[in-house]
Order: sequence, then structure tokens, then C-alpha cells
Amino acid sequence: MATADIDSLGAILKEFYLGPLQEQLNNEVLALDLFEKATVDWNGKQVIIPVHVGRNTGVDYTTEGGTLPTATRQSFANLTVTAKFLYGKFQITGPAISAAKSGGKNSFIGYVDAEMNKLVDDVRNSANKTCFSGGDVVGFLNEKKDAGIGVAWDFTGDIAKAQATQDTLQAEGNELAFDVVQMDTYAVIGDDILVGNITDGMLTTGKVDLENALNTSLVPEGVALACVMVEDGGQASDGITALAAEPTGIFGNLSSVSHFGVDRSDAGGDNEALQSVVHCVQSDDGDGDPRADVSLGELQRLLDDISIASDSVPNLFLVHPSFRQEYAQILLGTSAGNLTKEVSNVGKADGGFSSLSYNNIAMRVSRHAPKGAVIALKTDTWKLCELEGGGFADLDGAVLSRSSNTDEWSGFYRWYYDTVCVRPNANGMLVGLNYPGAA
Repeated sequence: MATADIDSLGAILKEFYLGPLQEQLNNEVLALDLFEKATVDWNGKQVIIPVHVGRNTGVDYTTEGGTLPTATRQSFANLTVTAKFLYGKFQITGPAISAAKSGGKNSFIGYVDAEMNKLVDDVRNSANKTCFSGGDVVGFLNEKKDAGIGVAWDFTGDIAKAQATQDTLQAEGNELAFDVVQMDTYAVIGDDILVGNITDGMLTTGKVDLENALNTSLVPEGVALACVMVEDGGQASDGITALAAEPTGIFGNLSSVSHFGVDRSDAGGDNEALQSVVHCVQSDDGDGDPRADVSLGELQRLLDDISIASDSVPNLFLVHPSFRQEYAQILLGTSAGNLTKEVSNVGKADGGFSSLSYNNIAMRVSRHAPKGAVIALKTDTWKLCELEGGGFADLDGAVLSRSSNTDEWSGFYRWYYDTVCVRPNANGMLVGLNYPGAA
């Protein structure tokens, strides 16, 4: 069996791992799969993307010989996108290298399988999570009530991330708080609302405790409230500043008050074109938008409001796998006139659904999608801005480099990018739905 040295081991990495693993990531990372790669000119770590926010209003009817309408101009806003840096590092010990030298490349491949394949899983999981909740917008409230201190609220979003951020802040001697944003106006209606201790049980019940009074009773029915994570007292800390290092997820693209440097809370201004449609369920009994079952009417309301805001229709629904259970119940209980099931393979009995859709818009599931929510995307309005495409670093022809002060060799995966929605009003979310395990 042929022996191996560092040079030949590097060749093995390139031949058996770098290409296939990077292709695997390209196929499985949500942002790479869904969003179009933007061709942009970077200036350092930033790129400016102009977006259309207002039309020429100089169009009108007039009488014969009458005065022509007053000309205006198209309005544009500049989105300032800054690349974020995702890294994944793997290490191979000196004894593993020695084993490969004496036992051949197969000995080395065994060690690499354990390190690099697991690294691919970790990179994919991190990228997919941030595709939804990257940045400081962590989720949404849906209840309408005048509530005092220490009250539980229905929460839809990445509760695990809120819990991890809270743990980091508390280790620093600080506390987690939310700035609460009303999604029809993008106005902050709750500033620095202290969050009670997030327990493991809350990960399945979909509840958070807020320790400051928050009055949402005047928020219109069906309007959701975005939760922006801040440190109690407004002082920057490692737990909060670390969020700025993440790419902007779907939550942030649809809900942040500032959209890549453009304030979209200007009521009645051109920047309304940058406002998205974020609904919560409307309950029949009018008791303040608690959680409710998904309905075909709610999905249609979301699509209709997106169409009114943008004159376009989403082409994809993103949902958590548990949503399929709720949606299938609707389909099984609906009339035959509202349900279409393909029966091309009549020789096979199948009690389930291989694919789901609503109004011919396909549903795609992701375990990182928030429970109790439906995300409606028009995917061609999303851009993947890459300063450096994802890949394992191959510096000066060497994939492995010696680690200082340790008997190890290491390599790393890197991806410099951000995700940006250039037409938020063509996208939206429905939150506050029931899901298995929710209280």
C-alpha cells in the first residue's frame, strides 16, 4: 500500500472531499438553493444596491388642450450590504498523520470522514438557522392585550436562539430585552422590554414571559409584532454585538426598522415599498389574537395583502415540518371541490401527500423554519451577495496547515456573504398558528 505524506494527503482532500463536500453544501444550504446570486461590485466589505421605491406620478387624464400633468421622477433607495463571515474549522492530529504515513491513504480517509463530514453538517445547520433568524430579529408576538409585569406571551420564532443569547448576556451580568415593532407601521411600541428567564419548556410551548408592561391592545387585529433583541439598558455587550456578525435572515429582512440603512418606518413615504406583510392569525371570537389553527382563509388573506402591496404573488411557502400535520387535516376535512390529489399511480395505495401547496404555490419544509408560522417568499426578490463564495480554504495550494503550539494540522471552510430582499413588500409571514406541543 502506498505511503502518504503531507502533500499527498492534501491531494486526497481535494480529490475525495473538497469538491464533493462543497457541492453537497451548495445543494443543501437553504440560501444557496433558494436565492439568486447577485452580481455586484464590492467596495471593500460593502456593496450598494439601488432599489426602486416610488413611481413617476406625472400620469393623468386631461381635457383636449388641457394642462399636462406635472412630471415627477422615479424614486430609489440605496441598500448598504456588508459581508458577514462564516467559518468552520477542522483539525487532524499528528498521530492521524503518522498513521496515514504508515498505513496509506485509507487510514487517513477514516479520520477525515469523522472531521470533515461532521463539519459540513455544522456549517449547513448554522447557515440554515441564520437564513431565518440571522441578526437581532428573533421572532414575533401575536397577542393583543394591555398586560402588566410578568405576563406570558405567545411567541413565534427562534426561541432557542433567544435562550442562548439570554444565557450569554446573563453570564456577562446583563439581561435580555426586546424592542417590540408594530409591523403595519414599523413603529417601536415597546422599548427595552425585559424578557423573563427562558426555560427549556418554553421551546415547545411557544411562550415567553415579559417582565415590563407592554400594551398592544390598540394594535389592529391581524398585525404581528416583531421582537428585536437588545441588552436591558441599551448597553452593547458581546452577546448582542455578536448578532451583528450574522447575515440578515428572513425575519430581519422583513421586519427590521432599518433595512440595510434605509428607515422604512416613514409612514406614507416612498419607503413603504420596503415594508413587508407580516400578519398574525385573526381569531373568530375576538379575544386578542391568541394562537389559532391555520385556515385557507388566513393563507388567502396573506396572499391578497401581499398582492395589494406589491402587485405580485409569492412563489413559495416555507414551513416547519409540523405544519404539514395541521395543513393535511384541513385538506382531509375539506370538500372534494377544494382538494386535488394526483392519482397517476392508481395501482398503489397511499394515504399521505408527497407534496403540499396552496393556490398552486408549493410548500417547502425546513426544520429550521419557525413552528407556528408560514413564510411566503417571492424568491426572485432575494439576492445572495457573496464577497467570497463558500469553500474550503486552499491557501497557496495547501488545504492543511500546521497549528501553532499543538500536534495538529487544520483546515477551514469560509463563506463571506449576506442575504438581502430587494422587494420586501412582495414577501410576508403569517405567525401565531397552533402547532403540536404549543400551549
